[in-house]
Amino acid sequence: MFETWWKECVVYQIYPRSFQDSNGDGIGDIPGIISRLDYLRWLGIGAIWLSPIYPSPMKDFGYDVSDYRDVDPVFGSLEDMDRLIAEAHERDIRVILDMVLNHTSDQHAWFLESSSSQDNPKSDFYIWKDRIPGNRKGLPNNWYACFGGRAWTFSPQRGQYYLHSFLAEQPDLNWRNDAVVEALFADIRFWLDKGIDGFRLDVINAIVKDETFRDNPRMIGPTPRPYDMQRHIFDRNRPEAHAKLRRFRKMVDEYEDRMLVGEIMVEAPGEPEKAASYLGDGTNELHLAFDFTLLSTKWNARAWRNVADRWYKAVPESGWPCWVLSNHDMPRAISRFGGDVGKAKLAAMFLLTQRGTPFIYYGEEIGMPDIKLPRSKFQDPLGKKYWPFHPGRDPERSPMQWDGTEYAGFSDTSPWLPLDTAHESLNVSSQMDNPASLLNFYHALLALRNHDSILRLGTHRFVSSSCDEVLTYVREFDGVRELILLNFGRKAAVCALSDAPTGSTMDLSAFRILFSTDGKTGGSMNLLDNGRCLLGAHQGLICRSDT
Repeated sequence: MFETWWKECVVYQIYPRSFQDSNGDGIGDIPGIISRLDYLRWLGIGAIWLSPIYPSPMKDFGYDVSDYRDVDPVFGSLEDMDRLIAEAHERDIRVILDMVLNHTSDQHAWFLESSSSQDNPKSDFYIWKDRIPGNRKGLPNNWYACFGGRAWTFSPQRGQYYLHSFLAEQPDLNWRNDAVVEALFADIRFWLDKGIDGFRLDVINAIVKDETFRDNPRMIGPTPRPYDMQRHIFDRNRPEAHAKLRRFRKMVDEYEDRMLVGEIMVEAPGEPEKAASYLGDGTNELHLAFDFTLLSTKWNARAWRNVADRWYKAVPESGWPCWVLSNHDMPRAISRFGGDVGKAKLAAMFLLTQRGTPFIYYGEEIGMPDIKLPRSKFQDPLGKKYWPFHPGRDPERSPMQWDGTEYAGFSDTSPWLPLDTAHESLNVSSQMDNPASLLNFYHALLALRNHDSILRLGTHRFVSSSCDEVLTYVREFDGVRELILLNFGRKAAVCALSDAPTGSTMDLSAFRILFSTDGKTGGSMNLLDNGRCLLGAHQGLICRSDT
């Protein structure tokens, strides 16, 4: 559909366990995803990203991979994946797989061999260290695991500690061993040869550790979790990782039109410069890298502008930004917005009018909230470990709400996680029939973006507003300008706009409304005296000027 698909299309993240169950076991699967492709095409989605579907003991629900070249039976089969790729491509939808390269499951064949002795062929595939006498039970250093406890577990069979940045059942691979890199690249080629269009790379900035395993400095953390009380300068973001990614990019570029997008694990609330560094010069490392700062930014125009401005400045000149409001690890946007649909529409307009690639998390288009569930229903190991200080990630992973039936059209039996109690009224089917719904707003806005080269490829620059609650910027392509105005305030706002570099007042009379959060299209903006513009509460406008 687009020449540079990964720059121009909108990517939709699917958590496969929760999207659509096709066989009545209460767990979503690949045939279920296939059955919903026409919905995604109608919505205007250009690519889907699937969280891991590989064989796994599911200690971390697929992020503990035991075989990179197969599909876990709970999701289907390799034949189902072949059919998904083919049917998605028939609908001009690309397919991106989640690839977990920092660690495997402890049930992966590589680890079973590596842990068997100190002199086997896979001995150096993982990170092993001897006990240190008299030092914290002999632990190699002070590193903590993200999911609780120390990052080292002793293997009696091998007589050494192994490193795990997450669960003990997720041992870290040794990326300093070239045989490991080649083995992983071979597994990636397996999927590229099947026609997979790209990969989302899990915690890709953690793949290389400090060569001498120095202790991480201590700090005061944002939570009681010991992991957050260290500065992670030696267990991630090592300079050597960039050489690995340049090699990775070169291999992927052997295939036509493929892409890599990386999850960059950083200190809260965000380090956009760190994330952008994994783009290299914009052409030789990752194609895209996530900056998650916006997911913890307060709701006000100035804060969102500052986050966006910093991200734009961090991305290299030849690089390309991407944008996200929610994902499988963070609270959903609508819940952060207090359930306010007006805010959700304005945030969607921000997301889909930035320069860069937007990512939408499944259910975001209908305003699916985080669910509330009792501790007895927790599935996520993070929530089980740190409740009540951390709710875990189950709340944002609940089943997709397709209709108002007992199991929301997701399954014909009780699903693996509870449904939101409001699913009877908050679902795809009910919103399809409501022209003013959030779903139809997303559909219309995506249709506009997909047919508007200015929004997909145009330049971006912020313009100054006389009202602090109004965020404004201009997109321009081939001499045509579009002006976006977003009122973050709860009340109507009057503002005048001034454009750099002269700082002169913008003539708004030349602009006509293309799209609005309140459904208005065509005609001029609501202009007052002295060239000022009136915006309603949480109103957003996309306006075009051909001059």
